[in-house]
Amino acid sequence: MLVAPVARADTFAGASGGFVYDDNLTRAQRDADIRADTAATVAASGGWFFVPTGQDGVSLSLHAEGQAYARFHGLDTIAAGAGARWRHKFGVGRDVPWIALALDVSHGAWRDDIRDGNRLDAKLEMGKRFGPTFDASLGATLDRRTADHDRPVVPGISGKVFDLAGHSAFARAAWDVTPDLQVAARADVRRGDVVSTTRINLEIFEASDAIAADPAFGPDFFAYRLRGTTKTATLNLSYALGERASLNLTYADARTSAYDGLDYRNRATTLALAWSF
Repeated sequence: MLVAPVARADTFAGASGGFVYDDNLTRAQRDADIRADTAATVAASGGWFFVPTGQDGVSLSLHAEGQAYARFHGLDTIAAGAGARWRHKFGVGRDVPWIALALDVSHGAWRDDIRDGNRLDAKLEMGKRFGPTFDASLGATLDRRTADHDRPVVPGISGKVFDLAGHSAFARAAWDVTPDLQVAARADVRRGDVVSTTRINLEIFEASDAIAADPAFGPDFFAYRLRGTTKTATLNLSYALGERASLNLTYADARTSAYDGLDYRNRATTLALAWSF
């Protein structure tokens, strides 16, 4: 007897809160222009998960998040958006390969509104589980960010510094060390628009295609948009606190190379408590 699989739908919801420290918020090259700070972060999401077949899953979600900085209050932000994801397994069972497509759109508002705008992210990912404790995947992303405000300070040069576009490739792996502890690593390479905020800098000025005052860091700071390549290495430790909560520690080291040796590095450490309902 053949029985067709019955489609089912479930709802999900979750939230997180924590702190993030970034040692180079300005993405500056010179020590005199580098600014660091710590932010409190909160995030919440919820949605609907639908299983149309035994090999396919579709999720639709809404999400919101906020950050509040200790020193640079102009970077305080709230954002909200929606996402969709489709995942297909090439067979039946836990260890078969899979492919996923995801799309996310959001709008962010900052206290200093030069950064306000919409964001769109599209991702293609392929992966596989190798045994009961290890899985890995490869993928590519496209990102696009628009700027609500155009405030040029140089005639003939755009002031939409945070109007950005880029594309990237990544590889990730995760290992369940114990039933409660997971260690994950990820490597990303992104090519596209980047923003560096410094005091007046002739070298960066000559390489930029957009410039605007950036009062979040002071009246004498300017944001410059450049083309660059960013290589990021990320390590994450996740410890389960029961069935519905986890404590997560993430360290990310990003190194950007732009025009004619205009390079910078930033490192961010995040500690967050996440839970599901």
